[in-house]
Amino acid sequence: MERDALVIEVGLNEAAMRAQTPHVAYTPAECARDANSCAAAGAALVHWHARDAATGAQRLADADLYAEALDGMHASGVLAYPTYPIDVDTVDGRLGHCFALHRDHGLEIMPLDLGSVSTVIWDQATASFPFPDIEPSVVTNPLVFTLGALERGHDVGLVPTFGAFDLGGTRTLALLIEAGLVREPVMVKFFLSGAWAVGPFPTEAALDFHLTQLPDGLDVEWIVVPYSLDDPVLIERLCRHAIERGGGVRVGIGDNPMADPDATNAAWVERVVGWAEAAGRPVASADDVRGRLGIR
Repeated sequence: MERDALVIEVGLNEAAMRAQTPHVAYTPAECARDANSCAAAGAALVHWHARDAATGAQRLADADLYAEALDGMHASGVLAYPTYPIDVDTVDGRLGHCFALHRDHGLEIMPLDLGSVSTVIWDQATASFPFPDIEPSVVTNPLVFTLGALERGHDVGLVPTFGAFDLGGTRTLALLIEAGLVREPVMVKFFLSGAWAVGPFPTEAALDFHLTQLPDGLDVEWIVVPYSLDDPVLIERLCRHAIERGGGVRVGIGDNPMADPDATNAAWVERVVGWAEAAGRPVASADDVRGRLGIR
């Protein structure tokens, strides 16, 4: 992998609904087709949620739905990984489906988010909090869970991809590295969120400050995630800033369904490839990333 190669990830479907965009994938077959199209367009990684085929409801720990989708994604070789349920914080309760998918269906990486955050929903148009009583009100990621997940992941051979929703998560990652509990190279995603009002306001300065929390000389692949944003201009601005800073980017209708409801995930990837070309950076393949992270 060329050292300056751009890693593109796709937030495939998250909690996006078809009332927001007709292109969101629900069924395992739809998820697999969408992921493979993204890989053909230039994406190296895909993150997706298992969804009810009829209603689109979240099925966050459904190993069978994930397995069917993952088996279909192998055709393109994309490096794909699922999400996890947020209503449990034991290692097996939250990541048991990942261990099963690794054992039986070739899952290679697992999500590991850092630090607990309050769930705050903000409506910019009305300048109000539309869901003050939303449950659960906190996404919990206690340290004991993080340590246990790191140990289990290492034991079974799953490589963590870290998510930092706030600056405290990035600081926690730095401390885990200092303690010798995280092996380099490290892959971390910085979420810069809008309507999901968690962490700093989504600006270039916020991304830069995340980067200041990482140790000097760290062997890292970092990815910016513009999240819960309706403004495609802001998404492009944040992505271009990350590209200029040497990082990767994540785009997708799952993350930002209302930013361009007519666009497919593959179309978003094609835009990023164009931004990379304008910046003079090559685009990393899934196998490039495998080699970079030491995935066998």
